[in-house]
Amino acid sequence: MKKMSDKYNIRRAESSDDGKRLNALFSKIFYPEPVGILAETIFKHLPRMKKKYWFIAEEKATETIASAFALIPWTWEMDGMKLKVAEMGIVGTLEKYRKQGIMHILNKEFDRTLEEENFDFAVIQGIPGFYHKFGYYYSIPLENHINIPLDSIQAIQKKYSFRLAEKKDIPWLMQEDKIYRDSNFISVFRDAANWEYLLTHSLTTEYGSEYWIMEDKSDKRCKFYCRIPGYGFGKGLIVSEISDNIDDEALDNLLIFCRQLSIEREKPYIRLNLHDNSSAGKKALSMNAEKGKPYAWQIKIQNSFKLLKKLAPIFDKRMKESQFDNFSGTIRLDFFDSQADMIWNSGKLESIEPGNNKECDNTFCINSDLFPAFCLGHRSWQELQSIRPDIFPAPQYVMPDLALSSNKTGLLMDILFPPRKSWVYEQY
Repeated sequence: MKKMSDKYNIRRAESSDDGKRLNALFSKIFYPEPVGILAETIFKHLPRMKKKYWFIAEEKATETIASAFALIPWTWEMDGMKLKVAEMGIVGTLEKYRKQGIMHILNKEFDRTLEEENFDFAVIQGIPGFYHKFGYYYSIPLENHINIPLDSIQAIQKKYSFRLAEKKDIPWLMQEDKIYRDSNFISVFRDAANWEYLLTHSLTTEYGSEYWIMEDKSDKRCKFYCRIPGYGFGKGLIVSEISDNIDDEALDNLLIFCRQLSIEREKPYIRLNLHDNSSAGKKALSMNAEKGKPYAWQIKIQNSFKLLKKLAPIFDKRMKESQFDNFSGTIRLDFFDSQADMIWNSGKLESIEPGNNKECDNTFCINSDLFPAFCLGHRSWQELQSIRPDIFPAPQYVMPDLALSSNKTGLLMDILFPPRKSWVYEQY
């Protein structure tokens, strides 16, 4: 039996010809969806995309590209801190080459790149029940469905005019992004290059969206925006971005506009792909829209120590704002196969070290697969514990006589790792 290295050439993209070949590959794999166009457009035009970020398995005997995917670079923001994020995206293998372990080989190359280029973590929007084998776990809300019936939208006097966004609007759209980021713990950071891509090259792909700007007819300085994707899940008119600071009157006008678009485009309802607690989400729920049950980003934290060290300023801030503002001592995160000791001095996180054999009163046990959801504020430890008993303050089960210590450890976790509202807009 041939070794994988004998049968396949594992490489990165090298030339513009590879962009065309990737287009052909994904067009065949995902037919009739135009994923090939998306791949080639990202290959050529997405800001900060590099040829070496395409991972390719090529059959040596035929020079056929059997499997490929992209590392799509993102910048996310966590409480104002920039994070370098790698999305494993546009993943596909031709049917005759599946179940041969090609993805495992390509994934090793991907993981090596995460380490070499100091990405903070990797993410994927992929199919359920598959990517956990590569270390991805559900950690941040994604793809919500808040469905608004058209007949629940009442007609009012139209106060706003609507127009499609242009490149001249990019500085203002970036200001709107700042408002959005400030209202979320984890969000996406999009610079001028990202916005130019969204308003131009993205329109040729299945991810293309209309960006509508609404302006007060009597005061053009009063304006808001929304994003309406051309394609997506469900039969409704999808609205996936709305100015986070939109007021109630403007939102009423926006919903009337979307209702008219829905009728013209034969869409039976409006689907808000937004957080339930966004301004628009809360308004829709008050109108008896069905509350969404969002999917989630799948996230892989390649190196927990490095991420914890990077987040030290956030931990310092949280501790200083708590009843333990002058805390000194060690807080241990026990992942069962490894430990991370957070060393504190007078409310400041001085270092993070590997755990040792000494007992630590403030030990918190958490399986590594639960760490992304916990660390990134997706769920509180109590929520996670309700379905998984292997997350707990150690004294709770291991040393139950130390009830006070258990309570203190749990409180420290509440302070350092609270659940927070996060939402990540698309960048392509």
